[in-house]
Amino acid sequence: MAFSPSLLDAQKYFSGHNEWGFSTGLSNYYGDFSNGLNTKHFKPSGAIYQKYNFSSYFALRNQISYLEIEGTSADIKGLVFQNLNFQSKIYEASSMVEFNFHPFGMNINDGVATPYFLLGLSGFWFDPYRLDKEEVNLRNMRTEQQKRSYSRLQPGIPIGFGVKSRASNRKNSGGWIVGAEVIFRKTFTDYLDDTRKSYGDFKTISEQQGIGSAEYSQAQVLTGGGKLAQGTMRGDTHLKDWYYFMGLTFAYRFTPQVCR
Repeated sequence: MAFSPSLLDAQKYFSGHNEWGFSTGLSNYYGDFSNGLNTKHFKPSGAIYQKYNFSSYFALRNQISYLEIEGTSADIKGLVFQNLNFQSKIYEASSMVEFNFHPFGMNINDGVATPYFLLGLSGFWFDPYRLDKEEVNLRNMRTEQQKRSYSRLQPGIPIGFGVKSRASNRKNSGGWIVGAEVIFRKTFTDYLDDTRKSYGDFKTISEQQGIGSAEYSQAQVLTGGGKLAQGTMRGDTHLKDWYYFMGLTFAYRFTPQVCR
């Protein structure tokens, strides 16, 4: 097989476009029960991804992620009495554009390290349960007296940043790339924690949905608290929930095969 001199020269100096990797680290969420860095609720998470590097600056990253999040009203001053909490597993598929701030990885003259920025679109599936009773599915309880349960499948916008370094930078050689990153996910739902707006009527929920739904709607009654009037504030409607990941990445960029 014959190649033109220009193609052979390109193969000699460029290390390949395709990259496979995985990330491992911790996940958390921001919402009604977490207004800051709530370290005691970090949970293990991970992802696998495939990346196509268009140039030394831009790449398309397709990723499958698994994350866990949890929270409780006991962590928020003034809301301990609510006795509300949740836990949820999140399964996510996303496509993100990655931008390197310095030339990286395509040419032997590129640098061996760079900070980078991520932006993309995702779809994720979640399903909140009580933190202390895994068999209690909060979505199915319709705890805010919804006419129908909210969708477990939602869109999101991943926004992230990180830094990465390549272990080797030789001609005609693939190489390992290691890094650290944080990726936030803006969502369009306020139900990651099953808490959005106001309390429903305890008596009506009990009659129409069962006593279990009524009790987990107003979970303060489980610890001896009194019933709250319909319309009493249960969650903050002004901000949608977020979830995020922070951890390490490990990837291998493959060298294209060249016929000699």
